[in-house]
Amino acid sequence: MSVLDDQRLLLDTHVLFWLLTGAAELSSADIRTAIERASEREALFISAISAWEIAAMEGQGVLRFSITPHEWLTQATTTPGIRTLDVDPSIAAEAASLPNPFPGDFIDRALVATARRLNCVLLTADPGLLAYADRGYLRATGIG
Repeated sequence: MSVLDDQRLLLDTHVLFWLLTGAAELSSADIRTAIERASEREALFISAISAWEIAAMEGQGVLRFSITPHEWLTQATTTPGIRTLDVDPSIAAEAASLPNPFPGDFIDRALVATARRLNCVLLTADPGLLAYADRGYLRATGIG
């Protein structure tokens, strides 16, 4: 039994991408099991801001898809077991008032605020966000 078994999990954008593309970066059996169990409990979340980030990265040529970004994002946000969370006014306000220094950009702020407001563990490989969690501002688990 993992410490993540009873937790609500929020996927950082890169973790969502790795999950849906079967990337080697997401090869840890423990993390994959935790994600599967959270999915079964309807406790696996992504933020709508991740859809924007992925579309922006595709538009900049950082990511390439065999289908249109719109089709890929539709598949991502309708994958069974993954629930999409909006960036509502309370999350936006939380994002603007996170303790500083903050290690990321506005997308990271929205993800951290979402995790904090909804009591989720953020799954990320971002060393800055993991250090922020180590300072007690966020519950996060490292991937990779």
